[in-house]
Amino acid sequence: MARILAKCFQRSFGSRSWRVVAMRFSLWTGCRDPHDAIKGMWIQAAARSIIASMRAVCRILIVVSLAVAAAGAGHQTEPRLRIMATVLPLRDFAAAVAGERAEASLLLPPGAEVHAWQPRPRDIAKLSECDLLLHIGAGLEPWLAGLLKAFPKGRVRTFEASAALAHSGPSGQAIDPHIWLDFGLDVLIVRRLAEELSRIAPAGAAAFKANAERLAGRLEALDAAFSEGLADCRGRDIVLAGHSAFGHLAGRYGLAQRALYGLSPDARPKAKDLMEAIDFCRAKGIRTVFAENAVPPDLADTLAREIKGRVLVLHTGHNLSREQLAEGLGFFDLMAENLAALRDGLGCR
Repeated sequence: MARILAKCFQRSFGSRSWRVVAMRFSLWTGCRDPHDAIKGMWIQAAARSIIASMRAVCRILIVVSLAVAAAGAGHQTEPRLRIMATVLPLRDFAAAVAGERAEASLLLPPGAEVHAWQPRPRDIAKLSECDLLLHIGAGLEPWLAGLLKAFPKGRVRTFEASAALAHSGPSGQAIDPHIWLDFGLDVLIVRRLAEELSRIAPAGAAAFKANAERLAGRLEALDAAFSEGLADCRGRDIVLAGHSAFGHLAGRYGLAQRALYGLSPDARPKAKDLMEAIDFCRAKGIRTVFAENAVPPDLADTLAREIKGRVLVLHTGHNLSREQLAEGLGFFDLMAENLAALRDGLGCR
């Protein structure tokens, strides 16, 4: 190798010049043989090249490490929001609108009935750690006012979905709080929720708005599916062996809800109410009774037996059972099941 290098030097610098260079390097390194000196020159040049390359790689690694550390520090300054909701639709809406910037969960345990549930000490502790509590209002959660009194004023930030929505019936009638069963109202709620989240976390405003519009598109598609699916049906009467939870849904699609009792799930029908429902079904030739998913089916079974009919289940959608939670079901899944049950029960084409 040294001799090859020597020839290269000789051709480049001439016979005299390369020998001068070699002699000077041999004196500096202490090598007696100029060829050994040339070999030393080559080894040192290669070593210097390797060291320079390693230094460049180290500089790149340092820059990358600093960039990663800076990115990590940026994420640490924006912790995920903790959002709690009293009903399933609001939880699912919050999860979709907030995306990765928040963790949304239900305040109520699986299977709990939102009207009558009573919070436990551990629920109060969970609520104290959340950044935003989503609730329907309009009397749906009668226990909420007392729960919020356990905290200093303003300690728990709340979002009332029913605020500023025109969801009440004619003057003198009770307000129907089941507003999430009107998918047009849901679109308004979702957009208002994006605005509220933007006030809490301004850095995510653009993402919240974009996510809200995507979710609004899904809700509009769901609305269109109900409109089309319930347009041509033999019957238009929803005979419900439960409380009047489906007024918004029925009104939006030109159906008539006939429930055995009013808006309060605590009410119980009288024998007179049951007989009137039996007569109504017989007069109209109705053979399908709808039951609420969270209510024991005894009353629905009795009515169906009297009219020689059957029972189909509708979901109010306010919560999930443990089984539904384990299956990973959500609001849109329950509404798809409702549409299938209504089409079947009303004889839609």
